[in-house]
Amino acid sequence: MDCLNCYEISARLHLYIDRELSAEEIEIVQQHLEDCPSCQCRFHFDMRLKRLVHDCCKIQGAPEHLREAVLRIARTPRGKTVEMAPELLSEIQADMEGR
Repeated sequence: MDCLNCYEISARLHLYIDRELSAEEIEIVQQHLEDCPSCQCRFHFDMRLKRLVHDCCKIQGAPEHLREAVLRIARTPRGKTVEMAPELLSEIQADMEGR
């Protein structure tokens, strides 16, 4: 693979950022970024955007008591009734309705 133009580099930036390029492609993109202020700017913008999206989209875990209830249900043999505190059942129902 020879030198790439800015359009071709731009099309590969997300792959470069996500480390999904071959060693040869990485070297070509890095060389281009060193020599091209415009593509450097685009690269830094894309990196900041990726970090921002990552920071804003962190997955919130389920409360411990809810995880325990789900595990208890999952471990109960089919056809058996699972005993749970009424408050927990109400909370599970409220969580499901709030989807």
